[in-house]
Amino acid sequence: MKQALKDKLIKMLAGLQQHKLVEAWEDRQIRPGDDWHQEIQKAMNECDLAILLISADFINSRFINEEEVPKLLARRQAEGMWVVPIIIRPCMWDSEPMFRGLQALPKDGKPVITFPNDNGERDQAWTDIAKELEKFAKELQGD
Repeated sequence: MKQALKDKLIKMLAGLQQHKLVEAWEDRQIRPGDDWHQEIQKAMNECDLAILLISADFINSRFINEEEVPKLLARRQAEGMWVVPIIIRPCMWDSEPMFRGLQALPKDGKPVITFPNDNGERDQAWTDIAKELEKFAKELQGD
């Protein structure tokens, strides 16, 4: 399910990628034989915007909490890089100190999965998220 939600976000960002506003990177792009840790570090060092797909699994991951998030938040503090949490599943994200001060998406931190899928509300939530990310991207490019 988590992968399906990530795939949906990437699909929603396809137009922004086609217009060269964003370049989506995910760990599935790491090729067999590559040093996965080095590739993740490289991606984190080169990005201008980090999207965190927040769930209980995310919060529970030692690697994410000890390696990835601290590095991204340090870059945010030092360089002004944007770190945007997207709440995908219900969890205790708002009790986590690492997210203190970060505005989450969707609006009010409502988990994406809680929007009904059968009536289009979930697609609308993803569209609203993509529009917010488009604003970030345009600001980064100075448009």
